[in-house]
Amino acid sequence: MSERKQSHFGDERPAEKPYMPTPDQYVTSLPGRNAGGPLQPVPTPRRGRQGRSLGSKIGRVFVVLVLLIVLGAVGYGAYIASSVAKISTNPLQLTGLASDLNGRTNVLVLGIGDPGHAAEKLSDTMMVVSLDAHSKKVTQISIPRDLRVDIPGYGKGKINSANAYGGTPLAEQVVSNTLGISIHYYVKTNFSGLRQMVDAVGGIDVNVKDRLYDPEYPCDANESKSCGLDIQPGLQHMDGTRALQYARCRKGTCGDDFGRAARQQEVLNLVRDKVVRWDVLLNPARLTPVVTAVHSGISTDMGAVQMLQFAQGWQAAKQNEPRNFVLSTSTEGLLRNGGGSDLVPVEGDFSAVQAKVQELLK
Repeated sequence: MSERKQSHFGDERPAEKPYMPTPDQYVTSLPGRNAGGPLQPVPTPRRGRQGRSLGSKIGRVFVVLVLLIVLGAVGYGAYIASSVAKISTNPLQLTGLASDLNGRTNVLVLGIGDPGHAAEKLSDTMMVVSLDAHSKKVTQISIPRDLRVDIPGYGKGKINSANAYGGTPLAEQVVSNTLGISIHYYVKTNFSGLRQMVDAVGGIDVNVKDRLYDPEYPCDANESKSCGLDIQPGLQHMDGTRALQYARCRKGTCGDDFGRAARQQEVLNLVRDKVVRWDVLLNPARLTPVVTAVHSGISTDMGAVQMLQFAQGWQAAKQNEPRNFVLSTSTEGLLRNGGGSDLVPVEGDFSAVQAKVQELLK
């Protein structure tokens, strides 16, 4: 039976059903819909002008900063590239460092006189800097200028004359034959290049072990005259001129060519410690004077990528003491006097010298 409800008049009528809107009524009740009209978009809260303006300003500032960084990096890269082009014979060489089968890269360092200096093309400084990128170790081997060797095309002669005869290619070939190793690159510098490089890094601190007295040391302004040199022992801060004197003197108590070679290795390491640093290499203000010094008297056949890789390896090798060796007439120096100023191998050939070099490079 259906439920029925009685009115107060006593008659009966059907019970009321709960109210349910029709579909059309439901739609017209939605927000944004006028009765019978089309559905209107519901308004969303609007941000104030201040918030919208601040966001756009931040975006513009960010874009400008990114552009400045990119332009700065491009400009700095162009600056480095132009600097490399001024000292390198292969500035566009983009391949990585060459090395031997053991992963070593050998660089021949040649020191010559300034233009106009007597016998300026003779390489009175000859040193091989060998970098093992895997073990992060550097070995430095100095060769005395008076070592008598075979010079292809010229017969027997002092090793420092190879550069004068045939430039760096012949010097590299002679050193390679003498030491029994590959020479991958060269770096050539003159007196001015070393002096200005030391000045560019603010000088170096040198612990002078013994007094260096050379009454015949030439005058800075006139190489044909002697002004003498006297450097007292102890820790000293040296500018470029003093560092050059320290590295160059060889008479008196300076220890001949062998003492000079050892001090040159020392100076090279001290300069390295002040140049091969990221706070210098990535800082244009600090790198610019170094680049200027390099332009004045240093040349190489390394490209930009190879220079960077060698610098990285040399920087990493700072954690290990460099292994230094000077071919000399000492007990373990493997050389003897061959008459006059000539030096020759103790055993008559260079087999013992080459064996020692292999031992040093292990």
